[in-house]
Amino acid sequence: MSKKMNVAIIGTGARGDKHIQAWQKLGHNVVSVTDIDSARAMDVARQYGIGQIYTDYKEALDDADVHIASVCVPLAFHAPVTIYAAKQGKHIYCEKPVSRHLSESYAMEEAVREAGVKFCLGFQRNLSQGVKQLAEWAQSGLFGRPLVFSSELLQEIRPKRTMHDANGNMGPIVDTCCHDFLMWQTVFQSKPKTVYARGGILANGAPELAHISQLAVDTATIIVEFESGDIGQMTVSWGLPPGIRFKGNPDRVFGPRGGAIGKANTGAGRLTLYEGNQSQEIALEFHDLLVEQFEMFIAAIEHGGPDPIGFATSNEMLRLSLAVLESIETGKVVNL
Repeated sequence: MSKKMNVAIIGTGARGDKHIQAWQKLGHNVVSVTDIDSARAMDVARQYGIGQIYTDYKEALDDADVHIASVCVPLAFHAPVTIYAAKQGKHIYCEKPVSRHLSESYAMEEAVREAGVKFCLGFQRNLSQGVKQLAEWAQSGLFGRPLVFSSELLQEIRPKRTMHDANGNMGPIVDTCCHDFLMWQTVFQSKPKTVYARGGILANGAPELAHISQLAVDTATIIVEFESGDIGQMTVSWGLPPGIRFKGNPDRVFGPRGGAIGKANTGAGRLTLYEGNQSQEIALEFHDLLVEQFEMFIAAIEHGGPDPIGFATSNEMLRLSLAVLESIETGKVVNL
């Protein structure tokens, strides 16, 4: 490590905790934590030996010694925090997705460009050994073409309630399906062409969500056609009842010559490879994906290279997520 960076953590929820651990693991200096919940910020600061606590992100980012803003706030605040951080000359690592609307992302991008700082979005799952292995097999022709990639995510109502707010984190289609969309694009090495989706709200009437005035779509089946002719299909729900043990299937990719099954975009695990009537288990080496992406981000800062995941990819994934919602609303195929 050529330079020890000073990092300000904005948001001390579950992701903020992970960010602190990763930055400290790499030997960088987390100088402050910010959260509107001062008690939680104090607990986190005490746990990790961090000296400064703020309830206002602007105060944290006004610190001239801070090099990096590590943004872990709810989606509605990604744009204002990123824009302010850029204007203060800070490099920005921001949790996914980039924003709620493309107009917000464009404003973020303009601020980053004008300030001449680096920006990276948290798509660390795409660095997994599983995604790399599937992409290698697909591009070698092992499975033949076209391919079908099927993903599932089935969960109970999320404990972080803002995830269900149509004006907050906008539900799973915006908040988390983006990981799978990028995985498909990486494996297929192709851009999405059309999307068709049907969905709705399974958690309608749930008492724990009664305070939310507009619930986001929490359940959908999504079909994305890629320019290559490959198909991505996903079934997603955050509407299952609390405590249910019903889980989604692992990722499956298949073509005319074979396929593979396993949870691909995680830090470890295994894939089962199928060729004809033969199969074999492929163990995946563990990698701390957040640490890896932080290392790539630091390298871009120090050496002036491209952002590991910048606005071009971020906007593509947001555009696809919004197209899914449009298709659900209109009942029509949406061209991308």
